[in-house]
Amino acid sequence: MEAGDYEAAISFYRKAQERVPLPGTAIALGDLYTRQGRLNEAKRQEDFVEVIERAGAPGSVSRFEQQTNVKVAYSEAYTDNDYGLTKVFGPKLEKGTATGFDVIVPTYWVVAQLLEKNLLDQLPLERIPNHVNIDPALLGMAWDRGARFHMPWQVGITGIAYNPALTGRDLKAFADLLDPRLKGRVGMVSEMREVVGLFMLAAGDDPSRATFDAANAALDRLEAVQRGAQVAKFTGNEYVDALKSGEFAACLAWSGDVVQLQKDRPDIKFVIPAEGGIRWFDSMVIPKGATNVAAAGDWMNFVYDPANAAKITAAVQYVSPVVGVQDELVKQGGDSAKLAVNPILFPDDATRRRLYFWAGTTTADEEKLQARFDQITGAAK
Repeated sequence: MEAGDYEAAISFYRKAQERVPLPGTAIALGDLYTRQGRLNEAKRQEDFVEVIERAGAPGSVSRFEQQTNVKVAYSEAYTDNDYGLTKVFGPKLEKGTATGFDVIVPTYWVVAQLLEKNLLDQLPLERIPNHVNIDPALLGMAWDRGARFHMPWQVGITGIAYNPALTGRDLKAFADLLDPRLKGRVGMVSEMREVVGLFMLAAGDDPSRATFDAANAALDRLEAVQRGAQVAKFTGNEYVDALKSGEFAACLAWSGDVVQLQKDRPDIKFVIPAEGGIRWFDSMVIPKGATNVAAAGDWMNFVYDPANAAKITAAVQYVSPVVGVQDELVKQGGDSAKLAVNPILFPDDATRRRLYFWAGTTTADEEKLQARFDQITGAAK
């Protein structure tokens, strides 16, 4: 990879990634390679992992490199959690071989599964004094109380995005998506836990204490809705384009995508359903076999500095898991200061009480639920 090709590739990816899909981040931290130093080794590192400084954290990688002299390879090695588990890092970890990454950033339920199988290293907390800045609400996960094996990257909320000009009214509840007048103009995300969780909330069930029977009953209701052709598509964040074009009048959506969309389309609204919304986060973990654990800890400490975390929030516009970000956004002024009062990014206590993490089911049960969800939504392979 020549230097010109390297810079051109980064430029291409920056332009191509108008939105930031949170799942699917992988980072390889080089052995203290610098641009001025061991260039041959650095080049081999760059050839080993596709190097992309994503739109998700513009400047963060370069600032980290400058402060620490750690060479970073930042890669979109997988596009969703299932692909990562089955094709990228999962098979290698299961075989006891190194993944090639020092940090991977899957969604929290994947972290729980990896921990269950003892496939993660404990964080080098002695190198992460900013660990104290984790939002206390995220420290109580039953699968890693105190966050000794993970640090949340960004937090999202799954709610409803809609175009009032196309719905003809404000939408307030998940049940509103099932209004026959919206038949064929509704989108839903392709994440099983979020869709099933919202169907559970609509039925009065708690997805944070999910049982197989309650989740399976929610799938019964989803199947009936799908037979009636209410839902046009189950998508990733392609729903943003569908909202722009008018293909979707309303859809399930991820909060950060909508905050970004609203800069150009302030007519698009986002609401947490009256029944409740689904909260989720992607989290940084160190896979077994990582060779640069200390540098991985340094990266986590860097992004948990509130000033650095605020820059990331201003870019991706998801909920930050870092205490102190709101004050830093105010200090930055301008558009960043406006984000500090955005109720989607900084929900009040009453709203937080209506947000639920999916929890309670075993890995075996989740695999069964996922298989049925895939069959219903047409994603079964």
